[in-house]
Amino acid sequence: MDLPKYIHGDTTDLPKTLASRISYIRNARGIHMLELSKQARVSIKLLEEIEAGLEIWLSVAVRQRIARVLKVDPSILEEVEVKIDLKDLPKEPPLEIIERLQSEIMEGIKDLKCPQCGNLLTTWIQEGFDLSEQKIKSPKAHCTKCVFQLKS
Repeated sequence: MDLPKYIHGDTTDLPKTLASRISYIRNARGIHMLELSKQARVSIKLLEEIEAGLEIWLSVAVRQRIARVLKVDPSILEEVEVKIDLKDLPKEPPLEIIERLQSEIMEGIKDLKCPQCGNLLTTWIQEGFDLSEQKIKSPKAHCTKCVFQLKS
């Protein structure tokens, strides 16, 4: 499909998700992801996350810069963004469950389940240094299906 010079108004012919819409318009305009990144002044990592469907909402400034480069009205992107209301997010698990998970990760236990949805957690031990340059290890995890993240 040939795109008009500037897109505004009717969007029935455009993809219905932010990821596919940006990718579609970018490709139809012949703009490489690196070029969009430079011209819109957004990181390539953010663009990759947007086009992979990991980022589903844009700040006003990012939306406007991407829209300018893609030659679309910002509302064309905004209408397919998904805004998550904080009241819709699950509540944090109790502290004792978090502490148990941290302990199990540090003990090397595998196949741990998410306390929010019961799916498998991706776990690892992050190594670093504290302010005194002492080596420290921190248990980390995130769910493969929901928004749960273990941060310590």
